[in-house]
Amino acid sequence: MASAHAVTSALLTHRLGRATELPERRDGLGAAESHTAMPEVPTPDRTGRRPDHDTDETEPEIAAPQVRLDAEMPRAATTEPARRDGRPGSRGTVTRPLPRESFARSVRSLEPISDLEAAAFAGRFAADFQSFDQDQPTRRAEVLRPLLADPQACTWGWSGEGRQRADSPQPNRIYRRSDVVVFVEVVVRVTPYARACLASDQPAPDPVEAAEPPGWVGPSSAPPPADPRWVAGGSSWVRMTVPITRDPADGRLVVDPHLVPDPSA
Repeated sequence: MASAHAVTSALLTHRLGRATELPERRDGLGAAESHTAMPEVPTPDRTGRRPDHDTDETEPEIAAPQVRLDAEMPRAATTEPARRDGRPGSRGTVTRPLPRESFARSVRSLEPISDLEAAAFAGRFAADFQSFDQDQPTRRAEVLRPLLADPQACTWGWSGEGRQRADSPQPNRIYRRSDVVVFVEVVVRVTPYARACLASDQPAPDPVEAAEPPGWVGPSSAPPPADPRWVAGGSSWVRMTVPITRDPADGRLVVDPHLVPDPSA
């Protein structure tokens, strides 16, 4: 009886031991291997910081400004490049002034240019631009200088030799780019001169300066119609386009050759 009882106890112990073991999975992995181990989270201390975190209290460095506030800002330009088809932009090559210069700008410079005012000024400029005399080489530049936005352009259009007189300017088409930028097409009659053969004992006449008549506007570069040193040739009509705008200082009309785009651009 004692041996049978011992065998029975051993059998029950063997069965209970197999029941307490975890079953194996069908894929060959044990039950312990199927569970993912959770990472250990460190416990915060009294200051609320975790011991494994960086305790550097250095503040982030602020980047230096890219533009100095005390430096003068660059001049902004509104120049629009010429289009590929050769036509000008919408506003022309006009430089936008700084605010300091805007306060000194004349109110008259903002007034629209009328067609009649532009036509009269363009006719005057065309006649003086097409007139020159090599016996008075500086007169043409002196006349054109106050009529131009860029005084350095007063020598354009003449090589410094020969004599020519322009008269009877006829304004034609008018193209208005804006209220203060107008292009006027002018047809003017020009008469070229050739040098005459003077006798050795015949002196050259002195130039005659006439008194300013009533309603005088300004001098002209057109030489006198008759001069014994020159012989007039056949006259012809010449067309030219005059770009007109207002001077920002006093609002007077000026011719700005830079408003006409370069055809090669």
